[in-house]
Amino acid sequence: MIRNGLIVSAITLALMAIISIWAGAQLPADNIPVHWNADGVSDRFSDRQEAQLFLWIMPGSALLGMLLFALLPQVEPMRENLYKSRKAYNAVWIATMVLLLSIHSGLAYMMIVGSGEDMRANEFVRLVIAGSGILFIILGNYLPKTRQNWFLGVRTPWTLSSEFTWEKTHRLAGSLFLIGGFVCLISAIMVNGIGLIYVVVGTSIDQRDLFIPCLPQGAG
Repeated sequence: MIRNGLIVSAITLALMAIISIWAGAQLPADNIPVHWNADGVSDRFSDRQEAQLFLWIMPGSALLGMLLFALLPQVEPMRENLYKSRKAYNAVWIATMVLLLSIHSGLAYMMIVGSGEDMRANEFVRLVIAGSGILFIILGNYLPKTRQNWFLGVRTPWTLSSEFTWEKTHRLAGSLFLIGGFVCLISAIMVNGIGLIYVVVGTSIDQRDLFIPCLPQGAG
């Protein structure tokens, strides 16, 4: 069930490495933006050596994500159910890798050209939020189709102990994710400045459990 995810992850990591190597060679000697505030304006700068290290943070995150997605099915207590949810699992995996690649490409571009007063970073935040909205929509589409498991979905003592509760919860969660995704897409076009941050935080704060492994009850 992990073959497609591994293939996409390998391609993603290769592209991210190429981008990091190429961008590292294009960076100016100093005054390179490496952090942006909520209004999309650079508020931290570094020299080339430090900036080159920043260029490997996202590839490292993608590698960690790939390892987690690849290994979790091996320790899944409800492996058969996770296998039945493999389309959802791979969709989330692949969408996450593509989003990380897009973010990495945009960050590398902004570090090379700088953001300054032209607010390129603010426009990039719009793209990130739009990408997050697409990820939410994909999640909303697949959540109602998942079966009980410990690693993908709304995992609570109630959903894990009752198939009926799992199904009802994920139908509702799927609808909420779809709504949140469309809110992100619309806001990416219409909202400015710090409001963009509020949108993505507000739509994701109650959805974080979908990406955090849950231990069996009584463990630890």
